[in-house]
Amino acid sequence: MPISNSPLITLLSTIFGTVFLGFGFNYTLRPHEAFAVFEFPYPTNPVDQKVIDSFCVLYGAKDLFMGVSIYSAAYLGTRKSLGVILLMASVCAGIDGIVVKAHVGHGEWNHWGYGSAIGVTGLLALGLLG
Repeated sequence: MPISNSPLITLLSTIFGTVFLGFGFNYTLRPHEAFAVFEFPYPTNPVDQKVIDSFCVLYGAKDLFMGVSIYSAAYLGTRKSLGVILLMASVCAGIDGIVVKAHVGHGEWNHWGYGSAIGVTGLLALGLLG
């Protein structure tokens, strides 16, 4: 059996989808606390705080979408569609790390660590590794 058809891919995808759902619910329901993940300074001006909190809800919606997309592809779709979704989730994590590094000066590996694991799983699901 090729590794792309392994139950391990489904298990890992379930874990990644659950992580995205956790992030999504956190950003949507607790935007102030979730914003700290990026290590950006939280604004002191109430108007700016409202903008940041609104942005976090938008970001949370994206993460909820990603979690459901990963679940859907893992259980209802093809391995190729799952692989593409996982690769793009990895790219998102990579960009998050680049932005955090550029603005905070550190913390990029908080994004690149799980992003790399998602990317490798995506390549395995596509049959490009293994």
